[in-house]
Amino acid sequence: MAQRVASRRQVLRAASLAGVVGLAGCGGDGGDGGADGVTGDDYPTIDEWLTETDLGGADDTYDGSFVDQRDSDSVTVDVGAEGNGGAFAYGPSALVVSTGTEVQWNWTGEGNPHNVEALPEEQLGESDYEFSSGEPEGGSGVKYTRTLGEAGIVLYHCEPHFSLGMKGGIAVE
Repeated sequence: MAQRVASRRQVLRAASLAGVVGLAGCGGDGGDGGADGVTGDDYPTIDEWLTETDLGGADDTYDGSFVDQRDSDSVTVDVGAEGNGGAFAYGPSALVVSTGTEVQWNWTGEGNPHNVEALPEEQLGESDYEFSSGEPEGGSGVKYTRTLGEAGIVLYHCEPHFSLGMKGGIAVE
């Protein structure tokens, strides 16, 4: 069964890359944050979202690489991480995960108030997910959790800090 899952991931990845050659291996790296070399070239829509300035600011914490968490059942994204002129970033801002991964957005207590919104009509119109954590709020701790059950991309932002570049992107394979 493990071979079948790996083959499915390879097919989904190849389809999402629209024929890009030289795919990163599906063997994984233990989730150590990008040893497989996943970059914005692999996911140009997420790369565009994080560097786009016509829609909010560009995320100055994004360096073109993704944190590879495909081997993790659950991942945490810090909300209010250092970046964009203060505590106005998601940490990390670019991730790749497997389908079925639970993402927990954890408020750091810095740069408040924050929220998490995946609203395609306010973004590039290309997010495969639509959700909102609700009105911006302060404090610390996990404030929003979402299981990403289908392959695709997630583009999200913080409503009050959108203009500063508080954006994130997740590739779901």
